Amino acid sequence: MQLTRMSEEGLRVIAVATTTLQTEEEIPEHITECRLTLCGLVGLADPPRESVKSDIETCKKAGIRVVMITGDNGITASAIAKRIGMENCDHIITGDMLNKMSDEELRERVKTVSIFSRVIPEHKMRIVKAFQENGEIVAMTGDGVNDAPALKYADIGIAMGKRGSEVAREAADLILMDDNFTTIVETVRDGRRIYDNIRKAVGYIFTIHIPIAFASLLAPMLGVNPAHLLLLPLHVVLLELLIDPTCSIVLERQPAEMDIMERIPRNPKEKMLTARILSKSVLQGVIIFAASFGTYYFMLHQNSNQASVARSMGLVVIMLSNLFLVQVNSSDRDYTFQSVRRLAHDKMMWAANIGTLAMIALILYSPLNSFLKLAPLSVGNLLLVIAIAFCAVFWYELVKLVKNHKKI
Repeated sequence: MQLTRMSEEGLRVIAVATTTLQTEEEIPEHITECRLTLCGLVGLADPPRESVKSDIETCKKAGIRVVMITGDNGITASAIAKRIGMENCDHIITGDMLNKMSDEELRERVKTVSIFSRVIPEHKMRIVKAFQENGEIVAMTGDGVNDAPALKYADIGIAMGKRGSEVAREAADLILMDDNFTTIVETVRDGRRIYDNIRKAVGYIFTIHIPIAFASLLAPMLGVNPAHLLLLPLHVVLLELLIDPTCSIVLERQPAEMDIMERIPRNPKEKMLTARILSKSVLQGVIIFAASFGTYYFMLHQNSNQASVARSMGLVVIMLSNLFLVQVNSSDRDYTFQSVRRLAHDKMMWAANIGTLAMIALILYSPLNSFLKLAPLSVGNLLLVIAIAFCAVFWYELVKLVKNHKKI
């Protein structure tokens, strides 16, 4: 009764007993033959970190299931699991139960059981294998020599850097230098952020190059005079000066979206560029093309002698759309004002924005404009292209509004 009570409090219980022997001949051959007198029970407390409970909750929201595999008593493990908010903490599988289970039975049981107690290294490998055969990606943490086989077998082996054995560190894929579970959760968050940003950058590349490619193809098809084309080779170079830093610096270093740890894990077989991302990028690119080329072609049709003005308006629409596109595509769920607020202290974002505006001012209102075959825009025309670029990109905010409304 006392043993159970102490175990239910999350204590590791050690029984202390003594025996008195008069001579060496009285020492039995096997320790189980000793006649001991129980002195009492010692309870050892190894409380979890205060942050673990919130980390477990974060994992639940992120679709990550946390499982406890321990050599301790099952009652002790269950008590600790309840304290930190683990699911299914009343369902326990012991090492003896594992020995009696077939692999098929174990695969079925691991779907609902989150605590495995009194296990040996062979059991840990079987548990990891059962999860993998159920289609799960398994990350295993451990610090002892007995954890090494499972660390090696898991998809991601994580060894403790402070108290972990050398064998465990050699077998693992990653070494946790601070032995803190929170670090694992933050690493998952950062990994999702990096993957998200790479996807955004790839989608952005498709979007922003569509206006450039289509403008180069459509103008000759419409019989536009080669001297009056929207984009001359030098203009394409100017646009690339904006696109490359935006893709490689601005987009790929953006902070994580607010709901990034509330999404289920992605399918590992899913391609980076999905049909949804590609269709979104193509649609955005076509609309930006229609806005920029339409502005240019309308102004050129109005007055063919003002080709430089028409070209300037079309080019500025593309450059401003590039600026707006980063803000709108910072998130598929968060609105632009939320993204801007999150990026308010990002010096690189400010540098990109100010750099784009400075480039526009330089190519329009400096002596370079004659070299670039451009012309300064009047206040009215400048406000018009700002409005056109805004509409060409910010329509996607309405799509976000519909998505968020459906989610509610």
